[in-house]
Amino acid sequence: MPLNAINRIAYIDLQNQLNTISPHGQDRHLLTHGQFPASGPSQDSPFGRPDFQFPTWSPDGQHIATIGSDGNNGGLYVVPDNHQSVPLKRLYASESRLPFYMYWSPDSHMISFVATDLQGIGLHLVSLESNDYRLLTTGQPIFWDWMPESDQILIHSGINYPEAQLALIDLKPEANIGENIAQPGLFQAPSIAPNGRYWAYAEMDDYDNGQLVVADIATQEQIEVPYEGVVAFNWNPAGDRLAFIAPPNPIRRYYGPLHLLDTARKSVRKLVDETILAFFWSPTGQHLAYFTMADTPPVQHTIHRPSYALNGNGTGNGNGNGVHKNNDLSLSSAADQPYEPDDTLLLDVWIIDVTNGEKANIATVRPSSLFVNQFLPFFDQFALSHRIWSPDGTALVMPMDKDDSTNIFIIPIDGSQPFAIAIGKIAFWSRQ
Repeated sequence: MPLNAINRIAYIDLQNQLNTISPHGQDRHLLTHGQFPASGPSQDSPFGRPDFQFPTWSPDGQHIATIGSDGNNGGLYVVPDNHQSVPLKRLYASESRLPFYMYWSPDSHMISFVATDLQGIGLHLVSLESNDYRLLTTGQPIFWDWMPESDQILIHSGINYPEAQLALIDLKPEANIGENIAQPGLFQAPSIAPNGRYWAYAEMDDYDNGQLVVADIATQEQIEVPYEGVVAFNWNPAGDRLAFIAPPNPIRRYYGPLHLLDTARKSVRKLVDETILAFFWSPTGQHLAYFTMADTPPVQHTIHRPSYALNGNGTGNGNGNGVHKNNDLSLSSAADQPYEPDDTLLLDVWIIDVTNGEKANIATVRPSSLFVNQFLPFFDQFALSHRIWSPDGTALVMPMDKDDSTNIFIIPIDGSQPFAIAIGKIAFWSRQ
């Protein structure tokens, strides 16, 4: 763990309020108190108790951003993780253009976010210091990644030609959109290597076949890998290996075997020959966590996947929040009540060591509906902005349904028993 380690988890409780907590279920901070701040860039509209959703830590760990909504307006808010009561800072609010997903800039000074728009979806940018926000572009849907210098954004918007676009937005001094880099193939989020050298995207070739492209910005060389169906991918932390999944047949989904592309060797090898639903790199780059459907007959299960409409709007009602004790509801410790999945929708959680190919099924879990239906279908975009891995790469955090409630669980990757730390709907780890 680095010297400036934060190692905390932000989560939304069952009353839709933002909390943070240690990985051991201690030192809980309630950061929102059911009300919006008294000031901000637009006038307050207190229609009711606000709900918060999908919190994300800034890369430097100093702030947590969250989306707030009271049913009539929506906004973007930031707050430091502090045990003392600190007011929310509102960066954006609107009654018509409602935000539903956000992604910090690498330098932690700006937040990019998408909101509903008359022309589909608008990609916006807001500064943490000035509260100034601007519309960068519109489209439907919109996926994107940041350049490491925080001065450019690579976007993929639209689905079909000629509306589909793959272009670079230069943020300084104004938001200038470059020319189309390629005719986009079937994929969601583009991915820029953390060092900025490689871009990964999918394009259609001259024969309308899909190919995964890794472009070397330094040499202008490209690695092209044909694929079927839809492809989803993400870079390792070192930026020299790209993991991707795609189906073996031409169907409009990305679930499929897991592959690893090595930029140095310009080679691709299959890591897992199973149907992978989603995967996430560990911060160390040694491991990949991935999810498969558990073998649980006879009930048939479906992961609901919207047709290319990024929607992070997590809603729901519940009674309770907190850690270990909540409104006279006690949360048992792992020693008292080890996690055992209910007999409904089950996923297997796997870990694979990319250095030697060794893999292990570390848990079978019943994730929350919010995790299954709104996070996993867009894992390639969320993997850029929201972390489920611990900073040291030894555990995962996940919301799981158990005993008619949803709890936040820690899953050690060494196969130890998962244990609950809080009652909540969704949770994400700090980067440090």
